[in-house]
Amino acid sequence: MTSILQSRMTAAQVLAPRALVQMTRTLLVVVALWTVSSKGYYALVDALGLESGYDGAPVLFTAYYLGWTLLAAWLFRSLFADVLKRDRLTHEGLALLPILAAFGLFAVYILPLLPSVSEVRAPSNPPEFMFATAWYYLPKSADILFQQVLVAALIFTGVRAGLGLGVLSLGTAVAFGLFHLGLAFDGFIWLYVARFTLAATLFGALLPYLYLRVRSGFLYAYSLHCGFYAADAVLTHFLLAAPPWA
Repeated sequence: MTSILQSRMTAAQVLAPRALVQMTRTLLVVVALWTVSSKGYYALVDALGLESGYDGAPVLFTAYYLGWTLLAAWLFRSLFADVLKRDRLTHEGLALLPILAAFGLFAVYILPLLPSVSEVRAPSNPPEFMFATAWYYLPKSADILFQQVLVAALIFTGVRAGLGLGVLSLGTAVAFGLFHLGLAFDGFIWLYVARFTLAATLFGALLPYLYLRVRSGFLYAYSLHCGFYAADAVLTHFLLAAPPWA
């Protein structure tokens, strides 16, 4: 019995630093990808003289975020190869098409029916989606895919390192929340930053459960992510709608 306990303790002692190294390495790569892609986006917007990158050059920025998605998937290819077989990857890809179609239908047919946002009621530095057209949601769908690949890398690295679901949920909640808290440095109003940070934190806490316990969890995660932006757009258009006399 003593020898068994000693062997388990030794294994745990070896696992702990190894898990820490794995998680630290993945976290650093994820932070680097997120930071550089965000800074690169704003640099491109400024260089092209655009007021809104997503609306002003939707095809360019769709390709931009798809490129970052492919880079992230390639950097974590060995990690994803352990959990994504070719047939499952094909199934998930095909199942993603109706979700993208639904998101597109919302942008093309529902969004134009919403009340226009009043420039008087809008904040002085409004986020892009506040006055967005349907084109905005094309690059946004690619941006969301990029974010899901990053968070999937964190989750699967945690699984490989032997972390439990509770620890993973706490970690992704903190990571997702902190990433969106960075919106404050882009000059957005505190209410917008607080709303997105809170939503991102709650969503981050749910992600490990979706990925690890729910069949086709990625599809649910992606759908919820897109659904939040759609719901927030509807809410924003009604709350900040121009009054009838305006």
